Amino acid sequence: MNKGLLLLGMLLLFGCTQKPHPIADNRMNDYALYDEQGNFHRFSYYNNSKGLVLFVQGNGCPIVRLALQDFKAVKEAYSEKGFQFFMVNSNLQDHRESIHQETLDYDFGVPVLDDSAQILAQALNITITAEAIVLHPITREILYRGPLNNQLDYETSRPEATIHYLQNALDAILKGSIPPSQHDLVKGCKVTRWTTLGFNKDTITYTKDVAPILQQHCVRCHHDGGIAPWDMSDYHTITGWSQMMKQVLITKRMPPWKADPYIGTFKNDFSLPDSSLRKLYHWIETGTPYGAGPDPMASLRFDDKEWKRGTPDTIIILNKEQIPSQGVIPYRYQKIDLKLPRDTWIEGLEIQPGNAKVMHHILINNKTPGSPIPILDRKPRKWIDNFIALGGMGDQPVRYPDSTGVLLKKDSQLIVQIHYTPTGKPEEDQTRIGLYYSKAVPKKVMHSFATANLDFTIPPFGQNIHLIARDTLTKPIKLHYMVPHMHYRGKSIQVRALFPDGNTQTLVSVPDYNFNWQRLYVPEPPIALPKGTIVEVEGIYDNSYQNPFNPDPEKELHYGIQSTDEMLIGFFNYTFDEN
Repeated sequence: MNKGLLLLGMLLLFGCTQKPHPIADNRMNDYALYDEQGNFHRFSYYNNSKGLVLFVQGNGCPIVRLALQDFKAVKEAYSEKGFQFFMVNSNLQDHRESIHQETLDYDFGVPVLDDSAQILAQALNITITAEAIVLHPITREILYRGPLNNQLDYETSRPEATIHYLQNALDAILKGSIPPSQHDLVKGCKVTRWTTLGFNKDTITYTKDVAPILQQHCVRCHHDGGIAPWDMSDYHTITGWSQMMKQVLITKRMPPWKADPYIGTFKNDFSLPDSSLRKLYHWIETGTPYGAGPDPMASLRFDDKEWKRGTPDTIIILNKEQIPSQGVIPYRYQKIDLKLPRDTWIEGLEIQPGNAKVMHHILINNKTPGSPIPILDRKPRKWIDNFIALGGMGDQPVRYPDSTGVLLKKDSQLIVQIHYTPTGKPEEDQTRIGLYYSKAVPKKVMHSFATANLDFTIPPFGQNIHLIARDTLTKPIKLHYMVPHMHYRGKSIQVRALFPDGNTQTLVSVPDYNFNWQRLYVPEPPIALPKGTIVEVEGIYDNSYQNPFNPDPEKELHYGIQSTDEMLIGFFNYTFDEN
């Protein structure tokens, strides 16, 4: 961006005080990282600040440790003036746990962004710790980079600083000026970039490195007839989309696995590890070299019209749904009276979209009132506590664990909740659900319950609103499936087990909750929860304009089934723990 236009934008942005309003932001170069506590930060969330101030940190670096008090003083003074402060750690040798310990030992008082894949280091050319970098809050362009002040040097220091570089830069920004950068004056510890290491000198190519990553993590949706808007069919197509791939990678919008990678192990995890993220990013940055041999993606074939588990015993054909070309589409609901000849055990099911481009996901519950929940001392709630399955979004068919099944009464009524997304033209969908019967009465029954908060208020423009839901187990169980569920204002959600001995375990954490990506999390192995365990679901909500999914920040929110209302629910499937 032209420096004059950038200055004009700063003056317009900071020149007056307004009531809450949306910020125009194209969300390009919108870096997203976890901090040392597992909280999620996307830079555009702070586009209503005066600027993002990053201080490059590294565990064990003496200059960083000695500069902490001065940095904290600047942070305290200028946070009140509208700047957002972070530290960022791009060291290959550091990891979340060790960074967290360093923050405790030295009382950082500010989140440390864990740039373990070195994507931010590549983008901002981070090469040394103790450097301060100030980014424009909307464009994410560098406004200033340089030292904090002139007090510290290698193995020596002045009694006190005589030049306050960062403070002067922030004052200049507040006045609408672009401060001069002083990168060459930074004293700190060098940051080793993975691209400089000897074993990474080989050229990263499409055929050798990139295609296997895409096959493992992306083509489940990005294939002809899949849910994704474009097909990863060949090198030419993928290269054409490569710059957009870069954007969704740095924002962590893709792949859409939202669980914190440091918490839990899940059988259906398709998240992208740091090693693969680095390769994809570097491949794009170096011009998408092809490599040698035939195109590995061109030979892939998918048949979404065939049942992956074979022909089901019963096929339920849903009513046709007409999907508009654009706009926010409220959840569609259909009721299905099964009218089975007898009570029937099922060992699994498969959801087959009629139009995968628009049918995003389906949530299936059994509305038929059941007996009291055998592990909770409360009455069952009609459809909330009878969760059966979640499908779509490129997921494989639902198959319950061996010798396990779900009992459907012959007069069961299923409630099907369908999430559609527009494509830019009118569409039609008629989805089918296939039920697979158990060949014998299963040894274990797959039960369900939902931990929910049905009585709450979220105020207009409310940010970081914490809500809690709890249930106490009266019998020991094994937890097989979890679905944390909120609506558009959901920001993050966790499921925790509060054990009778006083210990706590986080079972799944979704720091970047996205209403568009409802996920079934399958812990591997299933989680044993003893009698007396409190199952706790905590949701954090953002009803402000900083939440880009928020349809109306001025609305007071309560529990409700429509997408524009709110929910806090954890859906769970379990079996009794015989041990």
